[in-house]
Amino acid sequence: MNTHERPRALDAVLRALSEQSDAAFDVVVADDGSGVETKRVVERWSRSFAQRLRHVWQPDEGFRLALARNRGALAARGRYLVFLDGDVVPRYRFVQAMRASAQRGWFVAGRRLELSRPLTERVLTEDAPIHRHSLLDWLRFRKDVSSLSVLTSRDRRTVGSTAPEFEPHGRAYGFLLGVAREDFERANGYDSRFVGWGEEDVDLAMRLRRLGLRCGHAGPQATVLHLWHPPRDEDGRTNWRLLQETAANGRVEAERGLYELARAADASVA
Repeated sequence: MNTHERPRALDAVLRALSEQSDAAFDVVVADDGSGVETKRVVERWSRSFAQRLRHVWQPDEGFRLALARNRGALAARGRYLVFLDGDVVPRYRFVQAMRASAQRGWFVAGRRLELSRPLTERVLTEDAPIHRHSLLDWLRFRKDVSSLSVLTSRDRRTVGSTAPEFEPHGRAYGFLLGVAREDFERANGYDSRFVGWGEEDVDLAMRLRRLGLRCGHAGPQATVLHLWHPPRDEDGRTNWRLLQETAANGRVEAERGLYELARAADASVA
């Protein structure tokens, strides 16, 4: 799970992960340079997760999400990796749904229910257990959320189906992506040349498809609850050019990815 200076949102996400119906998983907080408040949140939840929670930190030298995610992947121990934004709250059966969708030849992208600013503030202030809300519960808040259809089974483009391949709304693969570690390593992870907001997730999805993988979502239980945040004002022109480069050259492996990071870490230890 990546995070940067949103400790209250991180707290809500860790609370939801601590109460999953399936607890056989580890959590790695991939921190892109947050300060002491984030550290305190992780330390507090360490009592609940014990050895299942790790905090991987890198200095704040700009928006380096791709690099942070690769650091998190190197620290993870599982055979299946789930990349989750630090402001999307997983539902109670999220891990269970993702585990069921961890099928060979597929990767998972996400669907999300967008919460309004007032509802987000209420959730964070009251520590509301929204991860346990049912569809009926969400009907009470329907004026403060996006379409409730993402909490239903209407979209048949799930992992393993014969329906057309799933592509998330707005090509947003970043807030939730599940992939076998083996396939992530074959693609050399995220390309850390992507700095600033956007496109590093689309780049990875493009390369995973070139490996022969298909994309599906993991059903309504894996739909995440997206906490409101201010609109980002980022210049994504450099990242867009990098994405077009990947589209044009047919590359499968990241130019500067997981292997390069691991070699640099080994060299620093030596």
